Amino acid sequence: MKDIFDEVEFGDFKLKSRIVRTGTWETETEEGGFLSPAIYDRYEKIASSWTGLIISEMFVLDHKDRFAPYSSSLNYLGFVKEYKMITDICHNHDVPVLGQLAFFYYDDGDNQKAEANDLTMEGIRKLQAEVIMAAKKFSFAGFDGMQIDMGNNLYLARFINSYFNQRKDDYGGNTENRVRIASEIIKLIKKTIPDFHVSIRINPWDVRKDGMTSEESLKVARELEKAGADSIQLTARTISYLYDGNEKHPFLVYVDKLIGEVDIPVILGGSLRDMKSMNDVLNHSNVEFMSMSKPFVAQADFLADWKKKGEGESICQSCNNCYSKKTSTCFKY
Repeated sequence: MKDIFDEVEFGDFKLKSRIVRTGTWETETEEGGFLSPAIYDRYEKIASSWTGLIISEMFVLDHKDRFAPYSSSLNYLGFVKEYKMITDICHNHDVPVLGQLAFFYYDDGDNQKAEANDLTMEGIRKLQAEVIMAAKKFSFAGFDGMQIDMGNNLYLARFINSYFNQRKDDYGGNTENRVRIASEIIKLIKKTIPDFHVSIRINPWDVRKDGMTSEESLKVARELEKAGADSIQLTARTISYLYDGNEKHPFLVYVDKLIGEVDIPVILGGSLRDMKSMNDVLNHSNVEFMSMSKPFVAQADFLADWKKKGEGESICQSCNNCYSKKTSTCFKY
């Protein structure tokens, strides 16, 4: 029987549990972007309480990004020094940590909100260079890798989606071409930082007419793996992840198909909130790893209680206020 607290291998990492913490917003920084004591305390609690892998809060490329006021910054003076202390906290508890890059807008130098069809080849190369520089900054700060968020409705999710991308060159048209911008980024990161883990976050499908289908999403995953991606995490733009223990949710059907299509770890994202349901998923699917986000906002060290008791349910009530109001703190707790 599989259990969320099994010690497992995740690529080259050895994890103390199957649980991946995924960060979202960061609103507890001080003036100038410097980290407050509350942020260090949060990471200490998460890392010391049987979390297997930590994915940071979202980092954006540009201070003008739509989500910049609610996200971490790669570009403030103390980034390397302060985040090296964060990654040291994680490593002191034998927990690997990835920096999450997630941006909504892209400024190509001419257009602050350039979309897929607007980018010249120079603009594409500029974007790729900025993502690779972000990877190097994460590496300097002690992160074990990075996650490039190509899910939800973020910039790269739109770029690879035929609903938005009608380019006629090598970066538009079929699936391979639309994913090329990310494939080239992954290849260059793996070439310049060989031991750096590159995780990609993708949607299983798109809730738009003529948008991404589940079949094409599987093709996207295969292209990312071929380029050198080390793991894939599932997210979604609009979908309920709730699992009632009786019928398999379509998301779980998709994840089983995805796991059968690729030979790299796949992380199931979703709104599972109790240990029993999570273990049910582990033992009635091919899922090996599961991510949680909002429960860590409500209580950063809840996994320690679950581990001690052998059972547990998050105090998070899935009100979604922390996410929708873009704050890194819980409204109730």
